[in-house]
Amino acid sequence: MKIKIVHRYLLLEILRVFFLTLGLFIFVILMDRASSIAETVLGQGVSILDFLSVLVKGIPAFLGITIPMSFILSVLIVFIQLGNNNELVALKSCGVSTKELSKPVFFLGVVFSLFSFYSLMFLMPKSNVAMKKEIEELVRKKITMSISPKNFSSNFPGVTFYVEKIYPEKGYLENFMVSLVKKDELITIFAKKGILRTEKDTVFLDIQDGSGEFLNWKKPEEFKILDFKNYTVKLYRFTEKERFKATKYKALPKLLSSNSIEAKVELFKRTGLSFAPLVVGILAFSIAVTIPRGSIGLGVLISLLIIVVYYILYTLTKKIAFKTGIVLLPLIPDLFFLIPGFFLYVQAIKEKMELRVGGRW
Repeated sequence: MKIKIVHRYLLLEILRVFFLTLGLFIFVILMDRASSIAETVLGQGVSILDFLSVLVKGIPAFLGITIPMSFILSVLIVFIQLGNNNELVALKSCGVSTKELSKPVFFLGVVFSLFSFYSLMFLMPKSNVAMKKEIEELVRKKITMSISPKNFSSNFPGVTFYVEKIYPEKGYLENFMVSLVKKDELITIFAKKGILRTEKDTVFLDIQDGSGEFLNWKKPEEFKILDFKNYTVKLYRFTEKERFKATKYKALPKLLSSNSIEAKVELFKRTGLSFAPLVVGILAFSIAVTIPRGSIGLGVLISLLIIVVYYILYTLTKKIAFKTGIVLLPLIPDLFFLIPGFFLYVQAIKEKMELRVGGRW
């Protein structure tokens, strides 16, 4: 009964700190992502609520990264705090072993790893698809809603519109002129109808019943005027930061059925990240119960150091795996921390057992 009370107490304390730090990490990542998305979707005609909707739909994609970060920080903070308050000494004097103290950490590590696996293999791809579609729709809205009827509008680099009538929600244009300034060419098009649409990472304008003037800066003598029934021009393309790699859209079944190097690397990358909560949780516990009394700041510093090293290895092994085709490389960060974590854990149990036999507690 006594052990169960201790386990329940540790579980509640770890979860309390975990959810606080999880919220903090998600907020920080959302703010970082917001800065890159804002340039694309936040502008005339696109509300703050629409912008926030994009960010909220992206939250499931961040859980695989934020859960290990939050877990290691919560374990270190809780056990260092217990040591500072002499609660660890009190528990050990009552016969609660280091092994017993570690059981809530192992339990939560397994639970968070299983949830991370589900999140990374299923929730994250779904979240990426939803976020991508939302961004594409908002980009189209931004273009159409920033165009003012019977006024020249040039809210986007190299594109100028003059439209007599526009239906922003559907992207329909009537009796309009569009001028596109490209590297070596100026294109001016007059048309009766047009439709704005998004496809993958690009916004297109499908034009019906129009004529175009094409001027090459380097060869002005080749100036052309063409009439056409249908013509499509590319208006806008997302920047590199705004693009999504195809593998981010794939859930576990599609990754398993694919033979491409990209899919296999993505599969092992997500698998390795799924085990991260359990691996870093063991390491965090072993460090917390073996180091001398320290402040909470020390726990935060150790956590940040482990997080930085883990994600440096995570990024490097992923890039090297793509280049070399060695698809198992993304598992290295887990092995890198599992070995010292297991060694420290065994040492912690051994030392406490020796102390107990010696009669010191």
